[in-house]
Amino acid sequence: MMNQLYSVKEEFPGSSSGGDEPPPLTPQPMEGLHDIGPPPFLTKTYEMVDDSTIDHVVSWNRGGQSFVVWDPRAFSTTLLSRFFKHNNFSIFVRQLNTYYWTICGFPN
Repeated sequence: MMNQLYSVKEEFPGSSSGGDEPPPLTPQPMEGLHDIGPPPFLTKTYEMVDDSTIDHVVSWNRGGQSFVVWDPRAFSTTLLSRFFKHNNFSIFVRQLNTYYWTICGFPN
């Protein structure tokens, strides 16, 4: 069977073939609909570290460039399960390292 190309004429309600009226507006996507934000893992980690009520467990370092887990046991048993679907500290560290190396690149 041979493929045949057919020309298609779009017609819109209320339009005339005379071309007097402007074509209808083309639908546009909502602004920001396809914007990509930070991954949920990074957002949740930021929210957790930025919560000053748990600074005794995890907090930003002095310069605010990194964070310190002061109490790994409380971090694992209390915080991880509140923000993530697990409470395994080593899985959290592995995922954090994955994002670090993805953003910064592997060492030469």
